[in-house]
Amino acid sequence: MAINEADRDVMFEITEAIGIIAAYPTGWQKELNLVSWNGGAPKYDIRDWDPEHEHMSRGVTLHEKEMRLMLDMLRRRRPPRNHIKRQEAPEESEVMEKIAEEKAQE
Repeated sequence: MAINEADRDVMFEITEAIGIIAAYPTGWQKELNLVSWNGGAPKYDIRDWDPEHEHMSRGVTLHEKEMRLMLDMLRRRRPPRNHIKRQEAPEESEVMEKIAEEKAQE
């Protein structure tokens, strides 16, 4: 697919759809994917996409090493579970069920 930005074509291919981070009533979704830009090696990519993956928002791309570093920083930042009382994060399946229910109500 190509997108014309200021008279230059940007080619991309989603090589692996990893997961949906957020879904919006408009049908757009914030996704984590592996994306090859202009034929290059795939990079981790976080951005909003329209339902057909033809239009996108600005986003963030990370090399493998950068993603691993970010995950390591998040793991080190989070205090041990037994020291903090917090609501457990919902499982991905629960999130996906909620998204499907909201879409069905539209």
